[in-house]
Amino acid sequence: MARSVATDVTVSRRVLWIGAEAYPLNNIARATTVKVDPPRGQAIARFMKSVVTVIVLAVVALVVLPNGYQDAAALGALVLLGLLVVQLGGVILAKTYYALVIETAGTPNTALVTNDLALVHDLVRMIMEAIDNPQASFHQQVNNYIGQIGDNFNVFGRGNIGKVGN
Repeated sequence: MARSVATDVTVSRRVLWIGAEAYPLNNIARATTVKVDPPRGQAIARFMKSVVTVIVLAVVALVVLPNGYQDAAALGALVLLGLLVVQLGGVILAKTYYALVIETAGTPNTALVTNDLALVHDLVRMIMEAIDNPQASFHQQVNNYIGQIGDNFNVFGRGNIGKVGN
């Protein structure tokens, strides 16, 4: 689950600071915005499979169980279906996030994540302008969402795990 933390984004003396991370401006090859959508399609597919499973199990329970337990089985199936709907609603209504990605000569780094697309676009523009202007400086405070948002990638170095989806 992601939580929001106020993070300072500053350019001063040819260094981009994002929280406690420092990026010398002359080492930045590219800054870009990446859209991070919740996995809505996967959630709908899981929901449909779960609904079919609950219905099949409820029908089997209604056929197999004696009369006294059929009401409890039907109620249990309805409660499970309700919980599945709530879970699906959480994913369907989840916010879309936007990541500021800084690329250097090494690996790309997700510097911050927020739900404000205009802010991330402005940061990219200001960072790129600061690279061309040695006198540039700015300060911006951003609600940075930390925690697991979207898929987890690590395809560089010895800790290569490839893509791990939500």
